[in-house]
Amino acid sequence: MTTSKGNKHTESSDPHWVEWVTGAICTLLVAAMLGWIAYDIYRYQPEDARFEIAVTSVEGQSGPYRVKFDIHNLSMTTAAQVQVRGELQQDGTMQESADVTFDYVASESKDAGTLFFRNDPRRGTLNLNVSGYTEP
Repeated sequence: MTTSKGNKHTESSDPHWVEWVTGAICTLLVAAMLGWIAYDIYRYQPEDARFEIAVTSVEGQSGPYRVKFDIHNLSMTTAAQVQVRGELQQDGTMQESADVTFDYVASESKDAGTLFFRNDPRRGTLNLNVSGYTEP
């Protein structure tokens, strides 16, 4: 620690207690981060991306109906350009389909999206599937 007397600055040979506390906290943070990274490397297993899709809500009375959904990447592999396709079937025939592309779905993460349909999805069978992705 530097002390000032007059116009002269001198370095003290004994560090201030605040310096010791700051150094200890920083050392613990760096050690914790390195431990977390090491654990993540240890548990990583290369595998294909696996997705789970769940519809959260259907909105709209007339006009375009909004189908909101969550996509969850269950694997430890990140996926890019994830394409989700929604198909609306009524009376056994496909009425319409809609697509959305996610730029990036990180490993073990969730994201949300919306598909638009002209017909009411509540009056038919709605299927949401991942139609493809690329490996970043």
